[in-house]
Amino acid sequence: MKKIYLIALMMLFAPVVAAQEPEVPLFDDTTPNLGRNAKPLDSIVLTPAPLPPVRVSLNNEKKPAPVSQSTPPAKVSDPLSTPGARTVPITIDRDVSDATAADLAARLQAEIARTRAEKESKTEQVENAGQPSVASDVVEVPPQKTAETPDLEGLFAKIHDVYTFDIAGFMLGMTPDEIADAAEEAGYRVTKVERGIPLFRTSFYEQNCRDARVYRPEQIRRCIINQALSDEVYYVSSLTLSRKATKEYVQILFTSPATDNVAYKIYYENKGDNSLNFTRRNLAKKLRRKEAFWNLMFETYGLPDDSEKLIWGDPDKAYMQAMMQGSNYNAYIVMEDKDLFDRDYFDAEDQAKDLQYRHSFTFAPAEE
Repeated sequence: MKKIYLIALMMLFAPVVAAQEPEVPLFDDTTPNLGRNAKPLDSIVLTPAPLPPVRVSLNNEKKPAPVSQSTPPAKVSDPLSTPGARTVPITIDRDVSDATAADLAARLQAEIARTRAEKESKTEQVENAGQPSVASDVVEVPPQKTAETPDLEGLFAKIHDVYTFDIAGFMLGMTPDEIADAAEEAGYRVTKVERGIPLFRTSFYEQNCRDARVYRPEQIRRCIINQALSDEVYYVSSLTLSRKATKEYVQILFTSPATDNVAYKIYYENKGDNSLNFTRRNLAKKLRRKEAFWNLMFETYGLPDDSEKLIWGDPDKAYMQAMMQGSNYNAYIVMEDKDLFDRDYFDAEDQAKDLQYRHSFTFAPAEE
């Protein structure tokens, strides 16, 4: 115990000695071999001092390339530098006359020409290897037939004439009376009749009614209709037909009297049974309905002109399109004559030019 106290007292009263940084030189030489003063080493010792020195040379001497074990490709000898199979070498003596020198020059030129000919013949043999031999150098080329313009007649079939089609007896170009007779024969009942007035005359009739001090909407409507009836331009614009037993509905749109008030568009709809769910039995019924519809379409009207959109005829003029939509497989058929509708618009516009609208300008005498 006394020793412990003694050691503690010695450590407490011992003088403090500050540590000093030792001056250890980093390099043996005052000028280190670094940076711009660096000199390339010729060799380096790999073993420490007690062991015998093992020195490795650092000279960048080019070593011979390793010998490849593979067979090098055969070099093509130049017949001018290395003569081929020359049997008799050309010897030139030092002391020769002019005639002998001329003879040797001629022989040398002949030898060069011969080696060139041999080289060309070998090249031709390599190029012609694997090709059929010909009896002569001249190859006869058979005469080629001149390209003839193919006959395009008959390549494109005529599109269907939709005016020959009918849907349940209803055709494009039929009048309202003819549609009513066809509906009665097919078992359809007329459920709705819509009438119309040419667009360009409605505003003219309305102005006349307001000039006659008619202001109530119902009275104005009746006034417009009376004027259209007197001018015989109050026409049937739409007929809706139905056959509830088969869930079939047909709507037919008509042109104005400017183009004889005939049918230009026919809508056909046949609704499926919406009470069927997706059981195997009900799904089979739906598929049979789908198959029956398309089979009847193709048997009645033939294959469509546009197989992707299922269109018969020309969609820019007169066409018919069929489709099935919904989980109930509702069937739709649309038949339309676009040319007739456009002609009706322009004919009605021409007739409206004869109408005299009253204006409120009085600075010039009014025309009678």
